[in-house]
Amino acid sequence: MKKNKLILFDWGGVVEPQEEGFIKAYKGLFKSFGYDKENVIDSVRKYRLSSIKTIEGYKKVFNKIIKDFGINVSFEEYIESYYKIFMKIKHYKDVANYEISLKDKCYIGILSNLAVIDYERIDKQLGLSNYDYLFLSYELECQKPDKKIYEKVQDSVPFKPSDILFIDDLEKNINTAKKMGWNVCQASGLELDKIKQACEEFLKEESI
Repeated sequence: MKKNKLILFDWGGVVEPQEEGFIKAYKGLFKSFGYDKENVIDSVRKYRLSSIKTIEGYKKVFNKIIKDFGINVSFEEYIESYYKIFMKIKHYKDVANYEISLKDKCYIGILSNLAVIDYERIDKQLGLSNYDYLFLSYELECQKPDKKIYEKVQDSVPFKPSDILFIDDLEKNINTAKKMGWNVCQASGLELDKIKQACEEFLKEESI
């Protein structure tokens, strides 16, 4: 079969649970350092860690975070605790397996807001070499839903907008993809049937 289409998947919310996965782990991480606030995720997101390309840059912003939060922990302790807690997150294996099963029919990739420290654990959990394309926000130094990251993706692939399907759980990320002319499906990892239907319909359509 000739492959002439690309399906891009988000990670958080699609392959990895958000509330019971990433968010719960982040709260547990900072709680272990004595910072036990309900809005820790929103507070950390303001620092845009997932758009920092290098570990050195990440460490620099980390030092600002602990100062602003009033907590005392070294970067080395933070990284050690991060892996200990986040490696326990159980991702949606049925979704991951389905994504990889599509390789015979099309190209597959990941487009996700991830920090430089996320790569190692996600590779161990998922096997990133299974994907044809990886568009990770820290490498591109911008993040969804900024239009810039979608433009960088489009400029990097040999596919027309109409030959790209993007699956994400957040409406704001889907909306920007729509404006790029991509096909979209808003779904979480708990909606595998919806994801399958979107992929199957997309693959049936003739390339224009």
